Amino acid sequence: MAALRGAECTALRRRYAANRGGLAVARVRPPSKVEEIMRSIDRIVRIFAAGTLCAAALSLGCAGTPVGEDTPLEREFTGAPDWVIQGCGAYWGDDGAGRICGVGSASGSRNVSLMRTTAIGRGRTEIARSLSTRVQAMLKDYGATTTGGEEFGEAANDEQHIVDVSKQITNMSLSGTEMTDSWISQNGTYYALVALDVEKFSDSVSRMDQLSERVRRAVVERAEASFAELDEAIDEDEAR
Repeated sequence: MAALRGAECTALRRRYAANRGGLAVARVRPPSKVEEIMRSIDRIVRIFAAGTLCAAALSLGCAGTPVGEDTPLEREFTGAPDWVIQGCGAYWGDDGAGRICGVGSASGSRNVSLMRTTAIGRGRTEIARSLSTRVQAMLKDYGATTTGGEEFGEAANDEQHIVDVSKQITNMSLSGTEMTDSWISQNGTYYALVALDVEKFSDSVSRMDQLSERVRRAVVERAEASFAELDEAIDEDEAR
């Protein structure tokens, strides 16, 4: 009986060991095809999500200006002279009387000579606008006088006639403009300071044979006061 029981115990131990081995095998069984596919999909989703987050972070970083770097607008005026920022009157300060000036700029080209010509032209255009207004005021003032009324006759009351004469004087006078200074910004913008002084304006008007002597003399006589008034108006605008 003891031998039988010993044999039974041995058999039971072997069965128990076999069962444990079976359980262990069951726990480490290889994954099925469905499980492999699901795991692959999960990895792909995680990689895609991580890539999307990185791309968003990079785009936000590129969109903003890095800390410590100047913006294009700040670089544009870094080291700029006063006449670029404050206006052309700042170039002469209190000595700007008897002069009309304008600032022109040009950018977007590698041809410096072309940008220079464009900037000067735009500065002259600015002068032409101011000068045309001044000349029309001179002609109206002259036309209001007795001599002016006789000179212009019926045309003295014709606004278009005054405009036409002022255009002639303005176009002729612009030949006396000169570029006084220039500056190129860090962004490559070319700035030109152009000026026309009262002496050159008066000289141009005096040589206009298409105008009568009385008209030429009247404009020249009023030019110095008109230029001074314009300078004062420009200074007031810049102060604001």
